[in-house]
Amino acid sequence: MTHSLIGKFALVFWLLYIAVIAPIFIFIQINVSSVLYESERAKIELVTQTLKPIISTYLTFDQQDMLSDTMRTFFQNPNILKVSLIDTNHNVIFEQHYPHSKTLETITLSEPVIDSITHQNQATLVIRYSNNFVQDLETKLFLQLMVLSLFALLIFSLTYLYFRKQFFVLRLLSNWMGSYSLDKTSEPFKSDNTNSEIMTITSSANKMVETIDNYRCQMEQINNELENRVETEITKRREKEQLLVHQSRLAAMGEMIENIAHQWRQPLNIIGLAVADISMKRTLGLLEDDGIEKNSTIINNNLAFMSNTIDDFRNFFNMDKESLLFDPIQPIHEIFTLLGEQLRYANITYHIHKKCDKEIFGVANEFKQVILNIVNNAQDAIKSKQGQNGGKIEITLRCDANHLYIDISDTGGGVPPSIVERIFDPYFTTKLHNKGTGIGLYMSKVIIEQHFKGSLSVRNSDDGALFTLAIALSR
Repeated sequence: MTHSLIGKFALVFWLLYIAVIAPIFIFIQINVSSVLYESERAKIELVTQTLKPIISTYLTFDQQDMLSDTMRTFFQNPNILKVSLIDTNHNVIFEQHYPHSKTLETITLSEPVIDSITHQNQATLVIRYSNNFVQDLETKLFLQLMVLSLFALLIFSLTYLYFRKQFFVLRLLSNWMGSYSLDKTSEPFKSDNTNSEIMTITSSANKMVETIDNYRCQMEQINNELENRVETEITKRREKEQLLVHQSRLAAMGEMIENIAHQWRQPLNIIGLAVADISMKRTLGLLEDDGIEKNSTIINNNLAFMSNTIDDFRNFFNMDKESLLFDPIQPIHEIFTLLGEQLRYANITYHIHKKCDKEIFGVANEFKQVILNIVNNAQDAIKSKQGQNGGKIEITLRCDANHLYIDISDTGGGVPPSIVERIFDPYFTTKLHNKGTGIGLYMSKVIIEQHFKGSLSVRNSDDGALFTLAIALSR
């Protein structure tokens, strides 16, 4: 940019020089030449007008000798080439030639000589003169103007070189500032230019860069401190999340153990009755092989059911974190299998409506934990609703081009409007007597948002709460 500025300055400098000198040359050349020509003609005409009355008198009185002397005396101008006096019959009365070594251009002036008494034309005075003198003056003037223009050119050139030197320092300063980088500390700009304005600009630039370097060092220190703080906070948050996950799993484990107790209650009663039947028949001597086989089958079937319940419990709390594509309907059925006995005991029915066959990507056990937390909350809400015996839980799977939506609704009366905004906060619970930890729904939201790239929301329907999981479909 500075280089362009120097070029523009040079262009303006030469245009200004031409714009000033050329018009002066043209003006002087035209006007001075015209003035000189007119001045020379005016002098000759003055001599002629002065001489014509005298010539008329001499012609009237026929004084030829005096006429010739007078003509020679008056016409001593070095530019006059020839003077002639011709009568009305075209006879030469007087003629005088003035030799010149070099004649470039001649001018002829003719004036009639009138008798002052009769007012008749007596003769014609013809004067031929050259403009050599004018041309010599023009040549001298031109040479003087050339010397003056060369002097002006010298002044202009010195001025241009002076300012070009200042601009050159600015160009170096511009290049120095252009090469400045925030990644490294720059050396101060140095110049031997003693111009006060240039020194002020240089000093200001060095102070500015020094200030930027100081701010850069401060910013680097602040960034390092922020990075350390961020790493510390991230570590604390991860530890907190791990603690919440652990607490959530412990809470879910407690609820699952309660479910297992409900699941095992009836099989244990059946097994106890079968054993009592065998013992009583043996005491009475009525024990037969068919009775033993029948009761053994009953005992084995119920033991197998209890074993399957333990396997489901163990699979639910499996720590496998591998993310896979899976059909969400299968984990939902497994959850209701585990909760089936407890739901039947509470007279709660459930319905699953599958309107979508898409698979989702993630950890199946984490998805199970989310469904379990929401269904348990729905079960607790239904149980706590006064004046209601039992209830209903409905799960609907639907999808669009980009997401799978799972709607979980219940007839538990809904979420009070005053706590809707806080229901997903950690450690927030509405359950009394230490029955709730307040981390189930929080962890469910974290799992859906961070691990399944989706969202979890809640709103109230006509009969109760409606939780909606929006999970991004795998592409």
